[in-house]
Amino acid sequence: MEHKPTNNMGNKAERWNSELLKERLNLTLAFSKRYQMSAAVCYLRLHLPLELPQHIDHDIEESLASKILVRLKRTIRDIDTVVKINRTDFVILIADITEHDCQVISERILRSISDTYTIDFHHFSINGNMGICMFPYGAETPVELQSIAKTAMYEAEAMGDNQFVLYKGDLNQRAHRKVLIENDLPYALKKGQLYVQYQPQYHLEKRTIEGVEALIRWNHPSLGDISPAEFIPYADDAGMSHRLFFWMFEEVCKQIQSETNRNLKYSINLSVNQLLLSYFLPEITKLIGWYSVSASKITLEITENIEVYTVKKVNDTLHSLKEMGFTMALDDFGNGYFSFSDFIKLPVDFIKLDRHFVFSLLKNKQHEGVISPIIQMAHNLGLQVIIEGIEDHTQFMVWENLGCDIIQGYFISKPLTFDVLNETIVEIESRVNASN
Repeated sequence: MEHKPTNNMGNKAERWNSELLKERLNLTLAFSKRYQMSAAVCYLRLHLPLELPQHIDHDIEESLASKILVRLKRTIRDIDTVVKINRTDFVILIADITEHDCQVISERILRSISDTYTIDFHHFSINGNMGICMFPYGAETPVELQSIAKTAMYEAEAMGDNQFVLYKGDLNQRAHRKVLIENDLPYALKKGQLYVQYQPQYHLEKRTIEGVEALIRWNHPSLGDISPAEFIPYADDAGMSHRLFFWMFEEVCKQIQSETNRNLKYSINLSVNQLLLSYFLPEITKLIGWYSVSASKITLEITENIEVYTVKKVNDTLHSLKEMGFTMALDDFGNGYFSFSDFIKLPVDFIKLDRHFVFSLLKNKQHEGVISPIIQMAHNLGLQVIIEGIEDHTQFMVWENLGCDIIQGYFISKPLTFDVLNETIVEIESRVNASN
């Protein structure tokens, strides 16, 4: 009879915890949906020592449970939640988390709870297993998230003590990669996973590296390096492209400021969407002011989209950039419907031929008859011509003979970090010059 009140109190506590879990889970999911963030539901089961139930003093078990809860709370942040479900089971809600970081936290949780506990001169060792289900790609509803996390916990138990399983659904490897990129991109900036590489641009007449194109890269903790071609479309969909541009612009300004022995020109890709921003000009004016960078050191590469450039606001912004001292390049020329008559309306200094011209010449030498007049027309308009995608000496010689001004591609150099670029730029020039 003495244990009935205790059981009732236990049942009440479990019901209260169940309501608390429901409330916190709904809040976490609402927050994640609102701000397009990932979250994790972790189902933890502890394997209590066999000798524990034999103790007459039930206070020992209560003390142990209290110590476990303290350890769990120390391994998570204030925005996360840990709820005790019953004697052995806990649910941990982790908000605003990537899959990789969730795995790191899971290892930390299991390591923390498995350390020895000392209570009233008794020493206890505890093992555990955990199953994890991520929102939104693992599941999207509270019931599914909990159920799948618990199922994953049973899989972890089958693997042995202190193991965890992160549910990845029925996604194949390629689909899972896409999900990771989409979910983790918002975290890339704040976790310092993005960096810039610079691909040298070789000036044929001067026989020197005159400039570099700045290329954004993402070093994902579990996928490794991801090219911009793979993650930029997700950035556009997530509304992150503006943040990425200004971050990259500032990174380039930092590198220009740190230059000591070179006077390179830096090219940065600029989306037409940025030209429509009301704060675009004030923001880049502020950045070049902060770092005391001359606008003449930077070339902004715009894409070929004549309809956008007929918009007065866009056209006015381009002319303002030109007046500030920036040079402008039209990227991927020949990939759209731009005509040379359009150049009269735009403050463009360079055209960058689309790399499909390189491929077309590989297939058919007669295409030189089409490409040569394009280069000549550009020169007549006072424009310099850049060709990218040059991968061998033969291609290099073909485009030099066609009258191209600047060569870019793996034959000159692959993209390099700023430090490596500074260390090897003389060597790159010597190698290219020796091949001619």
